[in-house]
This record gives sequence, C-alpha cells and structure tokens, in this order.
Amino acid sequence: MKLTKEEAEAVRFYEGDLTGFDLRDPFLNDARAYVTLNALLFDGVRTEYLRVREGKRLNPAMLADLPRLTALYCALLSASQKGAVTEPVCGYRVERAGDFTVCRAAGKTLAFTSTSLRGFLPAYGDKQKIVLLTYHVPPKTPAIIFSQLLDCYLKANEDELLLPPYLHFECAERPLTASDFEIRDMNGDPPCAAFDLTVCGRQQVHLPAAPAMQDCAAGIRIFAQIHAGVPEDQLDPDDLAAYLRCKETVQRGMHE
Repeated sequence: MKLTKEEAEAVRFYEGDLTGFDLRDPFLNDARAYVTLNALLFDGVRTEYLRVREGKRLNPAMLADLPRLTALYCALLSASQKGAVTEPVCGYRVERAGDFTVCRAAGKTLAFTSTSLRGFLPAYGDKQKIVLLTYHVPPKTPAIIFSQLLDCYLKANEDELLLPPYLHFECAERPLTASDFEIRDMNGDPPCAAFDLTVCGRQQVHLPAAPAMQDCAAGIRIFAQIHAGVPEDQLDPDDLAAYLRCKETVQRGMHE
C-alpha cells in the first residue's frame, strides 16, 4: 500500500535520511532520531544512560513539542499497518543485552525494533554487551520493510525490517555458533547469547492521540543532566518525576 506524504517522511526520518528536511529545525536535524524516539518508550532512565555512554545524543527538541512528537509516532505506526508482511519472514538483530533483558521479561518489543532480512551484520561499533536475536514474523504482522515502502532507501544493503513497539513474542535461547562468535561489539567482545523470538500472530498497533501538554521542560533538563554525567541517583528528583510522567503519557497512548 502507498504511504501518505507524512508517513513516508516519518519513515525516512526514522531511517536517518534527512534529504529535503529543514535542517535549521533542531527537531528534524537529527540523523539518529531513533535514539530518542526509542529511549522514550522504555520505563525509567536506564536506556537514556546506556545510549549516552555509547556516545549517542538525546534530542531535547523532541520534548519541546510533544504533539509533534506524537504525530511522528502515529505516522510510523500507521506506516507499519500498511506495510504488514505478506508471508513469513525472519529479521535478524544484534541487541544490547540490557535492553533485551527488559523486553524478554515483558514478552514483547518495547520500542521500534530494527532488524535485517539479510542476517546479522558482522560488527556493531556503537553497542556494548550484545545478544543475537532472530525474529520469526508471521504474515499480517505490522511492520515496515523499507525497500518495499520507500522509492529511495538510504541503507539498502541492510534490507531493513522495522517492527513496531508492543508486539508480543515467545522466546527460546539457542546455542551460539562459530559464526556468531565472529560478531563483535564496540569493545571487540562476542555476543553473550542468542535467542529465537516467535512473534505472536494477529496483532495490531494503536495510533496515539496528541497529548494535551505542549512540552516536557523537565525532560529537557533531565537530558542535559544525563549528558553532563550526573549519576542517576543525583538527578533532580522533581524533574525526574515529571519526565517519567511525560514518558508514561507517550507510552500509554500506544497501548490504548
């Protein structure tokens, strides 16, 4: 199915293709927007700290306009509805062990999950302590296959399949193979473990409505504190509480 202009732009933006966007806009001038978009979908601030320790940037401009941010999430989710897979496929992902521990306990994806249809990529210089995940995806699962939905695809060599948040799955650990051990993280270490994840069939996504609040000033301050290296137990408690409420508002819309 053909994407609307808003959906196509949201998918390109998520992928990091900023062609044609107003780069004077700090919301849009972010080739790694997925870092912030996904950090906001995890509870607490552990994920924010993990990203910053890997040298990534959290974009405070996204918290300065929550309705605009929610519209972006909505466009991505709507695109995933249109891009539902038509036959069984496997997506391969090298994941942070810490992030996967949370998702495994929940039994579902907790953020947009990028996988490759071509197998595991050989090195991940921007992640540390990794696990290997194989997602077995049944037909009619909401997803974005970039090569099918975009006329021009920035990372065609990855043949990316993007799964939306909150897809339930069943999990089984498998032995690591010799080729698995050749994959390395940012420290040169091999994977800790490997898992087969079977995505449950007949799932749908929920399109969130724009929240009433206009920004999350407390979250902007929390981002600044995390980037400055302030330990989690020394974050401003009022700002932290307000930021977590902001995250809950964003997440709740996708569950309802």
